[in-house]
Order: sequence, then C-alpha cells, then structure tokens
Amino acid sequence: MKRYTIVIGDKTHIIGLQKLEKDNYRILTGGKVYEIRVMSEEENDMEIPAMEVLVQQRDKVALKTKQPELLPHTPRSEPPETPSLQADAETLPVELRAPMPGVILEISVPPGAMVKRGDQLVVLEAMKMKNPIRSPRDGVVDKIFVQAGQSVNYDDLLVRYREG
Repeated sequence: MKRYTIVIGDKTHIIGLQKLEKDNYRILTGGKVYEIRVMSEEENDMEIPAMEVLVQQRDKVALKTKQPELLPHTPRSEPPETPSLQADAETLPVELRAPMPGVILEISVPPGAMVKRGDQLVVLEAMKMKNPIRSPRDGVVDKIFVQAGQSVNYDDLLVRYREG
C-alpha cells in the first residue's frame, strides 16, 4: 500500500492507496476503506481553473482567482449500469478477510452469532485509526480466526460464515 500525506487548506490527511487486480483499487481515508474500480479514463482539454498565489505568510497563502477561462464542452457519456444491491446466495462471500494490515482491537461477535449486513464484526487498528470491519452479508458466523491483540496482514482470514 502506498501512503500519501496531503494538505487541503489547513488540514493534513493521510491516504492509503493499494492497487488490486486490473483497474481495482483500495483506498483508506478518514478511517474508512473504499474499494473502487476505474470504469474509464480519458484525456480531454478541460482544465481546472487556475489560482494565482499572491502572498505567502506564516503557512497562510492568500489566493486570487484568475479571470475565468471558458472550458470546452465535453459531451457526457452515459454512466455504466450499476449492479443490483440484491446479490444471490452464490455471490455472497463466505469469508471475510482483512482489508488492510493492522492490529485486532476487539472481536464484536462470537462464533454462532446471527449477523446482518453492516453489523460490526471486529475493530482493526491501522495507521493509528480504529476501523470497524462490518459484515458484507447476512448470515451466521461459523468461525473467527483472529483474537484481540493479534497483528494481521492484508487479506488474512478474519471470519468464515456458514449456512444457517
């Protein structure tokens, strides 16, 4: 995972970026993990309006906008169809794996527990942030493969589901 420290305004942000397979990426920001897929990439002659730095004093930058430049019109393409949120039983994951390396702080459910999609299963600390790891599906927890205080790597097995 590549780690970027960026500053937006007067706030510093740490962003983790991990390339998965093909055009898939995992992004860690603000204590949340997002998996994204790049659907398309195109070059065009659109530009972000420029800002001109006038004065820089003690970590503060005074900005003045330049005259607005007309941006060329780019026709919008139709967004790709999004998959249905309803997944059939064959596509639901039977295992939950660590989305990033870190330390397990808490196990929130015991084996045999009925869980709903979105229920917190474990809390994983990564880059000094507590990340609740939530269930991606409804089901019954068959086995928990980690314990509090244990270090895990990306993609380590955390929980297995069973039919129930």
